[in-house]
Amino acid sequence: MSRENVEIVRAGFGAFARGDFDELFAAMSDDLVIHRLQPDGATFHGREGFFQVVADWVEDFEEWTITPQEFVDAGDSVVVRTHQTARGKTSGVEVESQIWFVYTLREGKITRLSFHFREADALEAAGIAG
Repeated sequence: MSRENVEIVRAGFGAFARGDFDELFAAMSDDLVIHRLQPDGATFHGREGFFQVVADWVEDFEEWTITPQEFVDAGDSVVVRTHQTARGKTSGVEVESQIWFVYTLREGKITRLSFHFREADALEAAGIAG
């Protein structure tokens, strides 16, 4: 099942990039929990929570993109290394960073998502020794 989990997450990134939220939400469980460790440790719930965390994340940026670069199969979890680029709305400063996402799946649905700024933290959250 774990290889299938990678494909579900990969398809979710594709759906997000295309703006196909129906396809994206079809991969999410109704009880989805999203945990943003930094800057505030906030927790969000469900599809509405997904929209909120994305809006919070990008509100200060223009020309924001996030590109998955690597998918790591971790059994019930999938770790995704991404590359983010953006430009500050006010400052015009271009920024780029790597962000790791950990998706946990149950019965073919994404049940948990967490964001990490350090690879070691993401691997630990997925139960992989870093």
